[in-house]
Amino acid sequence: MNTWVFAAGIVGIFTSLVHIFAGQVDPVKPFLKSDLPDIPKATLLGCWHMVSAILVISGFSLAYIGWFDLGSYHNIVIGISISFVIFSFVFIAVGWYFFKFQTFIKLPQWVLLLPIGVLSLVGVT
Repeated sequence: MNTWVFAAGIVGIFTSLVHIFAGQVDPVKPFLKSDLPDIPKATLLGCWHMVSAILVISGFSLAYIGWFDLGSYHNIVIGISISFVIFSFVFIAVGWYFFKFQTFIKLPQWVLLLPIGVLSLVGVT
């Protein structure tokens, strides 16, 4: 077992559950009730669900690769790792644009995304 990659997968699965269930309450339902036209709403809701799919697939992939210590999949783990580090930086940058120092409280998604990237990257080095 590669505990680093497996741990990244568990954090990824947890993050996907938070995204799918808690995300429906806070950002999605109010967003759908907004006065935004239907085409941007539908597009952004589609993007929301694509993110859900990526989180689920990545989390289970990392957990599986880590559990069975599948060294032949290190390139996939590296790709997922780099993606999640970038995802966390995107949330920090967007949050900084809107909230400055409060980004770390108002957009805390990076707190779950960064460990997935770092743990899995540590697991393949």
